[in-house]
Amino acid sequence: MTPSASLQDLYRSHAIELLQFARRRVGTQEAEDVVQDAYLHLLQHKTDEPIGNARAYLFRVTANAAIDQMRKSKTRNTHQASEGGDPDALDNARALAPEPIFAWRLRAALDKLPVAQRQVFLLNRIEGLTYPEIAARLGLSVRTVDRHLLKALTVLKEQLAET
Repeated sequence: MTPSASLQDLYRSHAIELLQFARRRVGTQEAEDVVQDAYLHLLQHKTDEPIGNARAYLFRVTANAAIDQMRKSKTRNTHQASEGGDPDALDNARALAPEPIFAWRLRAALDKLPVAQRQVFLLNRIEGLTYPEIAARLGLSVRTVDRHLLKALTVLKEQLAET
């Protein structure tokens, strides 16, 4: 199968759920752009190492693209509010700041987790898979999945509390 054919299959398989996922984060207007950015990122993935779980990878890239989109919107809103001289609009634009900052910190904390813990966390918390489903997908025992998730949550909580 050619890379473009597999990308098309991947897109057909996950486009709707990725679009819904993006809508919850950035709204209807920007969701399509976010999903498109995620697929462009996947298309540009040029390492020798294959992507193990393309669906989880797509959701992670989509979440990151949503964060980037929120930052752009915040910057645009702040700039427009300051140009227009409307103090209420400027305050409203500044009020958006905590969510993107937290999302950025969460992404940085996730990047520090060991691969297995990060995969288990994303599959459970982002994709909503149960422990047995994760265990089957990753070839782990349910107990190991439980340990990985507990450790990931503990580390994330500590890292986010520090910031």
